[in-house]
Amino acid sequence: IGTLLARQLAWRFVDLDERIEEAAGLSIPQIFERFGEPFFRQLEAGQLRAALGRASELKQGTVLALGGGTYAQSGCPEFLRSAGVPVLWLDAPMEVLLARCMTMTGRPLFRDEASFRALHAERLPSYRLADYRVESSGEPVDIVADILRLGVVASGGNQTHLMVEKPLP
Repeated sequence: IGTLLARQLAWRFVDLDERIEEAAGLSIPQIFERFGEPFFRQLEAGQLRAALGRASELKQGTVLALGGGTYAQSGCPEFLRSAGVPVLWLDAPMEVLLARCMTMTGRPLFRDEASFRALHAERLPSYRLADYRVESSGEPVDIVADILRLGVVASGGNQTHLMVEKPLP
């Protein structure tokens, strides 16, 4: 969705998880295994600030995909709001989210359905702080069209726009 949206707007697309892995020289599961979640969250916060700084420096519209835990971290919603960055929460029914995560690899906080549901419930209050909620259980091209219809983003701008693309563990 993020790559399609960026392509449609002729903006840069940045995946925060990829930036973290590049900076650490390790995969996210390896970071969690070797150093733990608190260390990962420090890297994540640093890479988020760096990505925003880079987008501002380049004066280039950017779609930044966040991992599911990023926006749920203490202070993140306030930080992004103070930076003037609109946040889109890509939401879907629990069963859809669960099915997606069950087929993904490299999700260190995904263990089983019960822990998944508990983590989602824990993060939900943070997700609800997003500026916009977009139903994301449909086809990516339709979801991008829905985002564009919201009028949140306009091509040719120099703002950075963030999107919670992977909203769970």
